[in-house]
Amino acid sequence: MEALTRRNFIGGLALAGVAVAIPATAGPAQAAPKAASDSETWQLIGKDVFTGDAEGSRGQGVTTDGSHWYFSSSNGLEITDMKYNTVLKTSPAIPAELANPSQLSSKGLNHIGDLDYANGHLYIPLDSSTSDPGSPHEYPYEYNTPVFALYKAGDLTFTGRATALDAHGVHDIASWVAVDAEKGLAYGMAYADATQIAVYRLSDFTFKKYISISQPINEAQGGKVHQGWMYFSCNDAEQTIARANLKTGEVQVLFNLTVPYPQEVEGLAFLETRDGLTLNILNREQPDPNGPSNVTFYHYLLQTQGKPVIKGTPEVGNYLTANPGKWTPAPRFSYQWLLNGTPIVHATGHRFDLLGKYRGDKVTVEVTGTWPDGTSTTVESAPVKVRNATPATSN
Repeated sequence: MEALTRRNFIGGLALAGVAVAIPATAGPAQAAPKAASDSETWQLIGKDVFTGDAEGSRGQGVTTDGSHWYFSSSNGLEITDMKYNTVLKTSPAIPAELANPSQLSSKGLNHIGDLDYANGHLYIPLDSSTSDPGSPHEYPYEYNTPVFALYKAGDLTFTGRATALDAHGVHDIASWVAVDAEKGLAYGMAYADATQIAVYRLSDFTFKKYISISQPINEAQGGKVHQGWMYFSCNDAEQTIARANLKTGEVQVLFNLTVPYPQEVEGLAFLETRDGLTLNILNREQPDPNGPSNVTFYHYLLQTQGKPVIKGTPEVGNYLTANPGKWTPAPRFSYQWLLNGTPIVHATGHRFDLLGKYRGDKVTVEVTGTWPDGTSTTVESAPVKVRNATPATSN
């Protein structure tokens, strides 16, 4: 979207260069964990910087099928492999029957937002930046004729299927579309201080219902569904990355993607990797006010704790060891053994010796994983009961 004047500072620049991979370092864009006990923590693990033609074609939205990235610009689409090598690019991507005034939009369509992928198709939100003549408006661009369109992912062509959104008479700004193909649903949301998410039937984009959310989401430029939550990348004052529960409407702020120079947070996409789930966010940036701009693609890895398990035979005279389970990414571990729920003094190693005085007691271990960004999580194992040693049998 380009509804605010401050969002236009990088428009039209053509720079020389390609994607540059940059390792994750501590800095302003690092995830800031929140206090909510059930909230997720995402760790910045790297970023790629797009310049030149790549910047021009990847500055709006992003999605993936696991084998390719699909990017959008204001009026273009691009397919790349997972290393960002261009496979196919098209611009303008909005065909004449949509770009020109029609029953879908009285002033035509000229803007693509954050797209989504499902079942070999791209679901693409379209709108117009053209102001309505003589009408009052807060911003210099109107964005009041939202349309969802279906394209073929393989060749980026329009299928002929497009629908103007009408949520019971309330237009939802089409800055993004999120798809849950398994449930047959699509989602959209008003751009400024939205208090509800609009739900559409994926089969024909007809309106189904609203989901009220616990706090407003402002200037969301991207939205994607994952495991019952809608995730947002917002170009608000705090560059908020948040999520909302699609059943309860609970909103959780996850972190802020803030850099110390002009920026515009754009679309986002999930990708499952062998290291775990990643959240990937586009951010248009101008590090040098007198220099070139770029699009930076930030990559965050979901921190997940393992399930600690006590190994060994819980008999007097033996010892137990703590297996922390699989954590993502791998943290630094510390241990605390407990007897009947009470921490045992100095029992802070991964091994615990079973003395006779522990017979009949329940032993557990707490495993704390601490990640390089300073966040930590503590998980307790299931208990084991200490028993007498099994008598040796004689032949």
